[in-house]
Amino acid sequence: MCRYEYMKKLAQSIRDFILGKRPHNTIFSFNYHNIRHIVRFLQREIAALPDKQYRILDVGGGASPYHGLFKGKTAEYIVVDVENALAEDDARGASFIKGFAEELPFPDDSFDIVMSNQVLEHVNSEHKAVAESYRVLKPGGIFIGSAPHVSPIHLEPYDFRRFTVLGLRKIIEEHKFRHITIEGNGGVHRAAALMVLMDWNLSPYTAGHSQRFYTRKHLLLFPLTGIINTIAIIMDAVMGDKQRSPSNYCWKAEKPSMQP
Repeated sequence: MCRYEYMKKLAQSIRDFILGKRPHNTIFSFNYHNIRHIVRFLQREIAALPDKQYRILDVGGGASPYHGLFKGKTAEYIVVDVENALAEDDARGASFIKGFAEELPFPDDSFDIVMSNQVLEHVNSEHKAVAESYRVLKPGGIFIGSAPHVSPIHLEPYDFRRFTVLGLRKIIEEHKFRHITIEGNGGVHRAAALMVLMDWNLSPYTAGHSQRFYTRKHLLLFPLTGIINTIAIIMDAVMGDKQRSPSNYCWKAEKPSMQP
């Protein structure tokens, strides 16, 4: 291994140790509040599921960071995305199929759970994506996911929209889901912390250029990041969590069971 590659891997190891690795982000991570909320929401909803094995579809799941949260309840776990980000030595049992959220390559009524984390802001049509999730779910199946309310531009050039709780509910209801629960991840102070910290750590926006995250900047700023994240939690507790300006929303909805 050349010196450059060694130093690069060393820096990545140090970064992962300090900032954590999704979904185990530490308070020193710029997106700590969003990831912490997604993990807690998923853990609560998964724990409430009947104790059986589920066929799960992770739409736009990338490296499927939340796979481990379904431990003991997975009959089959499929990631569908435009590119395969699963490690070649991935031993978790997740499988990859290339596809798009708006045209899922599966028959109707195929899955018990469809998960869509931080995807709807990036697809060409959020309505088609939600409609496809409904189509491939079995009757009584669960649609679970998350989407941002506020966030700097990211993953360009495929960052198209943000959502309010009213907009999310409207989209999900329009596509026939029922028993919808939507939960924000905190108040305006945690949202402000995410906006500032994410903006600090992202490369400047330039049309036609994709985002970059700066490892050196992460490591230089992590003490300040931890302080800002902590202050945001305290301020939300003191001033009240009004749920008008959360940075992120998580939802759970159900496809109605077939009528007898």
